[in-house]
Amino acid sequence: SQRHLLGLINDVLEFARIEAGRVEYHVATLPVATLLSELEDFVRPQLRERDLEFHCDQPRDEVLVRADPDKARQILLNLLSNAVKFTPPKGQIDVRCEQVDGRVFIRVHDTGIGIAPDRLESVFEPFVQVHRTLTEPTGGVGLGLAISRDLARAMGGDLRAESTVGAGSTFTLDLPAAPRVQQT
Repeated sequence: SQRHLLGLINDVLEFARIEAGRVEYHVATLPVATLLSELEDFVRPQLRERDLEFHCDQPRDEVLVRADPDKARQILLNLLSNAVKFTPPKGQIDVRCEQVDGRVFIRVHDTGIGIAPDRLESVFEPFVQVHRTLTEPTGGVGLGLAISRDLARAMGGDLRAESTVGAGSTFTLDLPAAPRVQQT
């Protein structure tokens, strides 16, 4: 309960810092493979608890982004936590990466409950929880996706969602690709 309450308080404080323009970014060139290799370790206990299959395609080492490593990790962990939360037991979560025209797209796809088309954009609004009911609370205050999108945009990227009710959701983190340094 204490950890849960601390997480809620931290979300509210983080959102307030973002809204006030008081978040510092330390943008660097970052290999996507390094960023993705850390993810499963963080969510493995939740994956096991919910009996979910997890697959992460590791991109080539030369796929690089310009991002704040801590902020990029925070976004991806939030996306994975949501995927775990909204995917029924025996479901699957996949993480894939692709580089196209100077952009890197990291997609987190789940086989969860999905989001209705008319609610899809509202998931990025602060304090919105599309799936919260009185009988099945989801355990947050509805700031994770709002914070994640703001962080992505502040790093020159974006966060988008696609979903089909009953078939799952895909959240795509779009970040600027870093140019490869030519070795001589």
